[in-house]
Amino acid sequence: MSWFRRLALSPFIKAHPPRKTQPAPADLIAAYAPVLPASLLELWRQKGLGHYGDMQLALIDPRQWQPVLDRWIVSPPDAVRRIPIALTPFGAVVYYRKLTPTDEDVAYLDPVSKATGDLTWNLDDFFNQYLCDAASCDRLIPSDLLAAARKACGPLAAGEVYEIDQMMFSMQMLRVDKVDALALHTRLRDAVDGPATVADAATTNGEALPAAQRSMFEGLFNAPQSGNDLHGVYLSSYIDWHRMLALEPNGQYRLLFWKIDHRSLARTDVRAYAGRYEVTQTEIGDEQVTLDIRLRSDSSGSDANDAQLVVMRSGTDMFLLRVDELADMATAMDGSKTLGRSEYYFRKVGLGDAFVEEPSGGRAAPPLADLPRALQQRVTAEAIIATITHVDDVDPDAEDDGAGTVMCTLDRGQDDGLRMNMPLRSPPDTGRALYGWVWEMHPAACRVGINYQRGSDGKVEHGPVVGDVLTSRLSGE
Repeated sequence: MSWFRRLALSPFIKAHPPRKTQPAPADLIAAYAPVLPASLLELWRQKGLGHYGDMQLALIDPRQWQPVLDRWIVSPPDAVRRIPIALTPFGAVVYYRKLTPTDEDVAYLDPVSKATGDLTWNLDDFFNQYLCDAASCDRLIPSDLLAAARKACGPLAAGEVYEIDQMMFSMQMLRVDKVDALALHTRLRDAVDGPATVADAATTNGEALPAAQRSMFEGLFNAPQSGNDLHGVYLSSYIDWHRMLALEPNGQYRLLFWKIDHRSLARTDVRAYAGRYEVTQTEIGDEQVTLDIRLRSDSSGSDANDAQLVVMRSGTDMFLLRVDELADMATAMDGSKTLGRSEYYFRKVGLGDAFVEEPSGGRAAPPLADLPRALQQRVTAEAIIATITHVDDVDPDAEDDGAGTVMCTLDRGQDDGLRMNMPLRSPPDTGRALYGWVWEMHPAACRVGINYQRGSDGKVEHGPVVGDVLTSRLSGE
């Protein structure tokens, strides 16, 4: 069966099993599908981001680490793109470059020594050969130093690295601490750059825009806009990333993407689009907005995620929801009573209104009656009930302090409504407390990773067994 196909990076996985990893979100995979090798995307999808093996090499989200790498290595706009893909336990960033249509390499940058250099000339070779060869791996991650650091501080948590006191180390004395990886890079780079220039903090939505792009939106709507009028300005904020959309009465839209650096408050990663939009009524009565977004060479693949939006009115607020995210929004409404990640929706605003960033997990969900019908149908749909038909053997080498994940096969699949990364749990009336996510897709028999924990006697407590039932309903209602 197709789900037993060996991954291209299976030798790496066998040598360094995943530990407390999480599957990469679909939007991340989609964004990097055009620029990263399929083997790495497959590893992200099947095993996830996070720590691998005792060496604690972390596969990382490039979106979070790209500004860090770009700050260390400043390149002209037409230079070959460097994409951060991994982080060593001592903070070195491993990055990938597509040099030509047929050539690539994997290199590293050490923020402590400031050293950089090539590791391999092929991504698969980096994972399956370089990291599987003890001598090569030891050059990147010194095993003796790693063992001493782990003994002194314990294993790393997500986002952490070991920091060695270099002055003490030069005197052949070891003092090591666990620190936030991003904070370490920022501190070490600040020491090179000196004090960073800080932009003005935004107090209004207009001030939050990059200065050079404010004219895109200023003066578009001089007259007060009716709260029920579709035309106007909409804002979406997710952590440091922001999007502003203007829908003009003449059928033209303006869409701006930008990031506000959390430290310097500088506006970066700016991308602007403009074109026609169309408003239509769906068969079930929803009002839908379609943007004619034409991607360019400097576009992110995810820029097209706003192409189809559905209108939602709730009280005095108006929202535009991403059509492709309605399923995830329904899951969030069931599990956390929120609208899901705040990047899933725009909210109508005024440029002079106070700039207030949305909670990244999404604002509280509105009443059911306010939802567009397409979302209502998903929220009120019958729960998907699946039965476990096979449980893989647990892998003790992939556990972390007795906690692990075991793969199970279900009697339901994509054709039954299961989605990649969809959370599933035991129904409340079963007396079981299983929880996990769909990690491998199949038309009729998806695979799900179920969490388990060993007890003090070393035995797996309440692990999944054949016949266990799981549901997509998270609220327990």
